[in-house]
Amino acid sequence: MLEDDDVTGVLCDDCNCLVDPDDSIGTNDGNTLCTNCGVTCDNCNWIGSRNNDNWFDIDGNNEIWCDTCTENHASWCERCEEYSTSGHFYIRDVGESWCDSCTENRASYCDDCDDYYADGCQNCDERGRDIHDYQYRPDPIFRSVEGESTKLYFGIEIETEVNRSGYDISACSEYAAQLEHEHDLAYLKHDGSLNNGFEIVTHPASHAYYMKEDNPLWETLETLRQRPYAMKSWDTGTCGLHIHISRAGFSSGAHQHRFLQLVYSNPEFYSTLAGREASHWAKFDDVIRAEREYDPWGSTKGYKQWRSYKHKLVRHNDNCSDRYSAVNTLNRHTLEMRIFRGSINGKVVKAALDLAHASVEYTRELRVPDVWADALIAENFMEYIKMNIELYPELNERMNKLFTLTNAE
Repeated sequence: MLEDDDVTGVLCDDCNCLVDPDDSIGTNDGNTLCTNCGVTCDNCNWIGSRNNDNWFDIDGNNEIWCDTCTENHASWCERCEEYSTSGHFYIRDVGESWCDSCTENRASYCDDCDDYYADGCQNCDERGRDIHDYQYRPDPIFRSVEGESTKLYFGIEIETEVNRSGYDISACSEYAAQLEHEHDLAYLKHDGSLNNGFEIVTHPASHAYYMKEDNPLWETLETLRQRPYAMKSWDTGTCGLHIHISRAGFSSGAHQHRFLQLVYSNPEFYSTLAGREASHWAKFDDVIRAEREYDPWGSTKGYKQWRSYKHKLVRHNDNCSDRYSAVNTLNRHTLEMRIFRGSINGKVVKAALDLAHASVEYTRELRVPDVWADALIAENFMEYIKMNIELYPELNERMNKLFTLTNAE
């Protein structure tokens, strides 16, 4: 009962506070609540008490649902422990129900038994344990040599095929999977572009870490080339070698642009070292924009026209190139060099890594006057590589071999 006749208002049935009628809420149960105690279901608009009814956060985005809507239209994910309206899937080997996001990122699907598994199917064949689904994305493990301070990391995707069509690949995958099970260096994935093989995907590592002679990756690749495995990559027509470069390893957006200019300005040079001409899977003919910039060192008019690839660095831009480009720029955290022919020859893979690293470091300190002075032509870049032979031994060896043959022809 109100003691002061001059005070007008209503009492909240939950907290008994006096509130202005305009700030009160009428619930579906006939109660009057203040705005702090009343809640509206974002799905069915049912109004109830924050204190006396059950409310649930849906999809982790502060969308509040009542008990009835949650029970009838949402599901509880036993992995991330949140309610979700996305598809839910039963993960057989752990006996849990997972949301769509957890299933996609943390589980693999077995075609043979039509089930999802957290640790791969153990029932069908050996391959189910060792080769993950194409969508598999584990948390990255970054590696560098002791005492090294760097933000420049590289991830390698090596596509491989079994030598004979129809040959059982379980022995090959079981051996290659030691890179994951014993060393945490790489993992295996299915790839729809392959006929009878798998993709070896490394965790990100620095250039120096990859070049360590005792790196298990090189021994594994060499063994896969030999009998009884006899896997192939170069002579297949289906396999490629992709190298992801961390965007954080570039000094700026301008540095990324100079890197793109170097690659796209020298398609013949890069194609020769990559072992294949431009194709649908790694094309060099992205849209080029002509831009004019002030050039006090060059043109008599003070301006010079040049080729720009800045549009490639604007993600989700309609004019941005697609992922099947010589350099795919659509990934949030990496630039992906897709130009290389597939190989499980350690020396060839190292040369590709050398080329990726050299392309980044050569363009790091270049400035506009250097670009106008033709610093981005292949001949000048080659001189830089030759001057750093100790850093890029495999690239120098491959470059000397290929361009000597080219000149001889």
